[in-house]
Amino acid sequence: MAMGTPAKQCGITPSMSRQGDCWDNACSETLFGSLKVERLHGQRFETIRQAKDETIAWRLWYNQTRMHSTLHYASPMRFEKDWMDATMKIAA
Repeated sequence: MAMGTPAKQCGITPSMSRQGDCWDNACSETLFGSLKVERLHGQRFETIRQAKDETIAWRLWYNQTRMHSTLHYASPMRFEKDWMDATMKIAA
């Protein structure tokens, strides 16, 4: 009987489509890389709560305020709101 990978033995499906395809996780890798470089690098937290609070504050800033060149220099929330407004106008 073939044993397979430990993930398959536990009923877990890997997130990557095929071995060596680095593009599947590129978006999340970029997000977490930005978090580490822009907010967490070099910081020391006394508690896990402090680390969580800092991460949440950064995430709120990232989604509400930080402009993204791929979104025509809008924040993710602004881009989504503008897209939704445009979609509603078309649907009306």
